[in-house]
Amino acid sequence: MKQLIYKILLSLAAVLALSASVVFLVLGKERHDKIECTGVRVTVKDSALNSFVTRKDVENYIEKGVGKVKGKTVADMDLAQMESIVTDKSAVLTCEAFVTPDGKLNLDVTQRTPKVRFQTADNGWYADADGFIFPLQKNYSSLIPVVDGAFPVCPPRGFKGMIEEDRGRDWTKNMVALVSYMEKTGWDKRITQIHVDKNGEIVLVPVVGNEKFLFGQPVALDEKFGKLEKYYRMIYPLGKGYLKVDLRFESQIVCSEKSKA
Repeated sequence: MKQLIYKILLSLAAVLALSASVVFLVLGKERHDKIECTGVRVTVKDSALNSFVTRKDVENYIEKGVGKVKGKTVADMDLAQMESIVTDKSAVLTCEAFVTPDGKLNLDVTQRTPKVRFQTADNGWYADADGFIFPLQKNYSSLIPVVDGAFPVCPPRGFKGMIEEDRGRDWTKNMVALVSYMEKTGWDKRITQIHVDKNGEIVLVPVVGNEKFLFGQPVALDEKFGKLEKYYRMIYPLGKGYLKVDLRFESQIVCSEKSKA
């Protein structure tokens, strides 16, 4: 009997504690909703890496989208709408909006991080590590590898998102993988240009020498850069003056077109 009474009392205590918690949460929300906005505090978390958007830009996005927020209560502000307004900008990856007890509307922004820039004669765009494409920005250019030439994919000016067509999406991801590989292995310091010829194949131009390395499609990276390393270790020191070095064939390095002495 005593054990039954104990269990009943324990259950009642738990219900009362839960009820009290709900009351405190409701009262806390009511107090929070009555807080008046005293100003906007923008934090661009990765501003040291890129400057696609600034604090002033974000403040302007909010003012243009919802008007002035100073003096409004939390209940009168749509924080989700503000987040959507900021993340709708092509160079913004995430935005978190919240109000602190001091009344500040906080906007924590993370920008997209481009891995490579694609440039044609009349258009250009960035791609991030996932192959997500977004347009070049008017006020800032990221210092990253540039690929130029004739691409098998050419999104319309201002496009942002993943390429829908499988071939173009896969090619973009493979190009990002190529640039990432070069950065990881140090080849980005030894190659000055990544060009795509009219057949959609990659040509690498080195920092030192007059060679053009015919790389083909951005696949089999270990094998092709391994052959490139062998060329510099075993063939380049011979001073033959080759102008074209073909890395496209399996287990072969085909050199041709010697420069004139």
